[in-house]
Amino acid sequence: MSRKVWYGAWLSACCLAMLTPGTALPDVSVVSFQDKIIHFIVFFVLAYLGTGMGLDKKVGVWRKKRLWLNFMLLVFIPSISLETAQHLIPNRSFDLNDLAINVLGVISGLFGYLYRPSCKFILD
Repeated sequence: MSRKVWYGAWLSACCLAMLTPGTALPDVSVVSFQDKIIHFIVFFVLAYLGTGMGLDKKVGVWRKKRLWLNFMLLVFIPSISLETAQHLIPNRSFDLNDLAINVLGVISGLFGYLYRPSCKFILD
């Protein structure tokens, strides 16, 4: 499958998970900071998939405007929007700590995409 399909599926799953009313979610907790780990992983994967969409395999990816446009429109803005929209959902709330972890995951996903040349184009 292509990167676009994986990105669309992952973003849809993120929206479903983050915008579901809090009472509909099971309460499963292994460690006290499990929520933060999940936020980090979810947004790391979103950034890894979304940042590279439509880029070719040429060297010098850092300088491509498309990379930064993808990062802002497909990754960074949705990560902030999803966390912010939670205050509109019953039994959910906006959490500044979750937002910070989302941003950390997004930035880590960007660097993961840029620095793992052995696997960055596997999905294309």
